[in-house]
Amino acid sequence: MRHRLHNRLPRWHRRAIYLLTALLVLSGLAWLAVAYLLAPAGEPTPAPHPLAGPLLALHGILAYVALIGYALVGHAHVRTGWRVPSLRVAAFGLCAMLAVLTVTGLGFYYVSVEEALPPLRWTHVAAGLVLPLVLALHIARGRRMAGRT
Repeated sequence: MRHRLHNRLPRWHRRAIYLLTALLVLSGLAWLAVAYLLAPAGEPTPAPHPLAGPLLALHGILAYVALIGYALVGHAHVRTGWRVPSLRVAAFGLCAMLAVLTVTGLGFYYVSVEEALPPLRWTHVAAGLVLPLVLALHIARGRRMAGRT
């Protein structure tokens, strides 16, 4: 008889990750709206706006909190899940997406070449928009595997 794979995060941790991911996506989208959609005609984008700074600060704070939440997953969840080869692809995709978001997010602080900022920004935006989908696929794959084994 096979043992059922149980690698589910505690409820508080799952909810924290879902909430932080949602808040990150929403704060990022809000900044995009303020900086691009509400930009005065003729202004270069991203345009300065009174809400742009506070939204970026909120997004950055949430990012650091989320990184802690995501890092805590590694203690048992990643270690246990990595033993199941069919789960590795989903885990690798999610970890890679988080790494891209982390590196591009930190790049805004440390890259001083002005020409590098637009590709950095749009890579970060694209990865941020894809993250909820990758997370949902990771969850669905894990639940499917847990039911089968």
